[in-house]
Amino acid sequence: MKRKKNLYESICNMQNILKVYQEVCRNTKNKRKVRNYREYKCLYVAQIYKTLSNKNYEVGPYHVFTIYEPKERRIVSQSLQDKVINHLVARYILYPAILPGLIPENVASIKNRGTKKGLELFQSYQRKCKIKYQTYYILKCDISKYFASIDQTILKQKIRRKIKDKDALQIIDKIIDSEENGLGIGNMTSQVFAIFYLNDLDHYIKEELHISYYVRYQDDFLLFHPSKQYLKECLEKITQFLKHEKLTLNKKTRIFKNTNNFIFLGRDKKGKYAKYRNVRRKLRKKMYLYEQEKIPIMNLLNSVMSYEKLCNRRIQIKK
Repeated sequence: MKRKKNLYESICNMQNILKVYQEVCRNTKNKRKVRNYREYKCLYVAQIYKTLSNKNYEVGPYHVFTIYEPKERRIVSQSLQDKVINHLVARYILYPAILPGLIPENVASIKNRGTKKGLELFQSYQRKCKIKYQTYYILKCDISKYFASIDQTILKQKIRRKIKDKDALQIIDKIIDSEENGLGIGNMTSQVFAIFYLNDLDHYIKEELHISYYVRYQDDFLLFHPSKQYLKECLEKITQFLKHEKLTLNKKTRIFKNTNNFIFLGRDKKGKYAKYRNVRRKLRKKMYLYEQEKIPIMNLLNSVMSYEKLCNRRIQIKK
């Protein structure tokens, strides 16, 4: 596949900037910050256009915080102007260059795929393997501290195999180098880099290991096969492959029999939501905040209805 060029000019397009600007304002939770940003819309948009046209963009400082659900993670947040530029780079530089080379079983952070598509594939493969093999096994792999472990030098080399545009590569390098190590969770470009970083592994599993039934959501992926011994061999080869990518599998990685129950993307093998304990804890917290008059009744009711739909919804398999 030829390397893409003439990508940078698409992020200097005023129409594209306005489109992404509206999207960022709509999806940003801090409405006070958005109110000020919208009030001076023409000024901010003109400033972004000028910065990109002059090719002198520098990534602003990150606001760093930690979340503890579903597990402890370091999250980064940017100013709205940096968010707009980050989205422009992801949408108009990275996606056109990267998406054509991704396999359909790579489902994270891609339009019309996502969690639902991953769960559809998961259940579809179970049904097909049950009919075809009766007894089969699933190798479930999870990479340890994936975003923080991504090697920036290797990532840049991979991107240069897809992109030829020097101006586009310059702004991509600045975004990657803005983090001391790995990638920061919270940026749109980080999500795109993450789905792309393991693309070589995807092709290796499909084309070299000849695994027909395979699905990956970021660093969480499944291999289906009738032979447990062959999956053990695959695990050894994948471990060796990941060493070259400077990644390691964590302790959650193991081989399951088809009769075992396990969780993939928050659902058990029947498609039912599996983390009821987390839901109960979050609803108790919401109730406490309501009783302390820190949130309105509608906020509590919306949470209850949202979790009720989440827990009761089954993923429908497309036949």
